[in-house]
Amino acid sequence: MVSQESDAQDKALVKRAVTGDDRAFTEIMGKYKSPLYGFAYRYVNDPDDAEDIVQDTFIAMHRNLSRFNPSYKFSTWAFQIAKNKCRDLGRKRKTRSFMQRATPFMETRMTEVQSDENPEDGIDAKRKLDDLVAKIALLPENLKAPLILCTLEDMSHKQAAQVLGISPKAVETRIYRARHSLSNSLGLGS
Repeated sequence: MVSQESDAQDKALVKRAVTGDDRAFTEIMGKYKSPLYGFAYRYVNDPDDAEDIVQDTFIAMHRNLSRFNPSYKFSTWAFQIAKNKCRDLGRKRKTRSFMQRATPFMETRMTEVQSDENPEDGIDAKRKLDDLVAKIALLPENLKAPLILCTLEDMSHKQAAQVLGISPKAVETRIYRARHSLSNSLGLGS
């Protein structure tokens, strides 16, 4: 997801921001706003909550820039903070449905599926997609996060492992379990 050159640029921006260079932190925010928003939106499936999470993430980043360990990728640190903010929101709003609408990725897939179908098949596909989104929302935290990071955010297992603080093999196993659970809950599994 982030090249070594890009990571080096991030670290240089962090050094400048720690010394009080507001432009450097503004550059960091410009670079990470969309990726963090995409992750947060896919996690909570609410645009307003995703915006709040991104803002909270940037506030936490700014307050803790001096604690950033440059031996790690800055992007990993940023996504870890965002993941924690998503979890915080989940704890605060347990009764709220997180995944009420399809993610932009799933909407794109839906459009692709509908292009060759008649309208009735499209409605049925939309219903199935909505059911899938609802089932993803019900996945346990330890399965949902790896699935979203790797499947929707296109992170490698290694990158997701760094964000989640687990091994790449654990990411792979959790994605398998998430897919198996989804397959069973949707009546597709054996």
